Amino acid sequence: MSNTNARSGVATSQQPAPGEARPSTPAERTARRGRRAPAIVRLVCTDLDGTLLDSSGAIRERTLGTLAEAERAGIAVVGVTGRPVRDTLDLARRHGLTGPVVCSNGAVTVDAESGRLLDCRGFGPGDAAGILRAVRDAVPGVALGVDSVSGLRLETAFVRRVPNTWRHVALEGVSAPADADPVVKILAAHPMLLVDELAALIASVVGDRAVITRSTGDFLEMSAPGVDKGEALRTLAERSGLPLERTAAVGDMPNDIPMLRAAGLAAAVANAHEDTLRAADIVLPSNDDEGVAALIRLVLPRAAGVEACRI
Repeated sequence: MSNTNARSGVATSQQPAPGEARPSTPAERTARRGRRAPAIVRLVCTDLDGTLLDSSGAIRERTLGTLAEAERAGIAVVGVTGRPVRDTLDLARRHGLTGPVVCSNGAVTVDAESGRLLDCRGFGPGDAAGILRAVRDAVPGVALGVDSVSGLRLETAFVRRVPNTWRHVALEGVSAPADADPVVKILAAHPMLLVDELAALIASVVGDRAVITRSTGDFLEMSAPGVDKGEALRTLAERSGLPLERTAAVGDMPNDIPMLRAAGLAAAVANAHEDTLRAADIVLPSNDDEGVAALIRLVLPRAAGVEACRI
């Protein structure tokens, strides 16, 4: 039996029973072939929308409980999202999350409680402006947006194409802000082109000046070279003194794949895009069935005073 993912329009494998994980199938698991199982997991990086958050955009009570258990057991659970800084902080504070959160597909890391900027890896001076010009010239009708540390600016055509996006300022045209507020992500949508078609056109003109990915089927996201969720996980692990074998990651969309490939244990929720399922070692229940809670329970110590389990 297959299940159609409403977010991506693709068929996915049968979902696990509520609260249970299953190994990914050989057809799903191609990018992970030959990887060794991790040792003791001490860092879990999770995507937010479609993964930690349910379809209403909330973290359910059982999952909040397992997050608290993880903290008591010394396991760090870090949100790694494509959301801009302001929306990520609002969500983290609404649910009482603490510690670092990674925003804008790995470009910005902030402290959830204080909002203090911990890391920023944006486009270099003039690079964002050059990419915006090149994309406008090459793709007539394209609608653009610019994400910087201070906020998200979207062209009005983008808002018409993607009406339910994050908090933003709508403008008739967007440009790169001053260097003191570096661009960390460029967004692009088109009223006629599918995202794969748009990606091919943009890639042909930006080349290696940007990393192109997507977290939904509605628009594309461009980050500076070397910036993605996988690099964010590596940086978090390094700062914590952890080998990658002691990390786990979970996501649902193509922008999560670098994070899954970097982690010692890669998990996808059952509602994930087919490409993300292929990058996973295990498939969890869906976001609405609290798949992240299942992953945390899998890596939690089995009994008080026992070190976190081995996978």
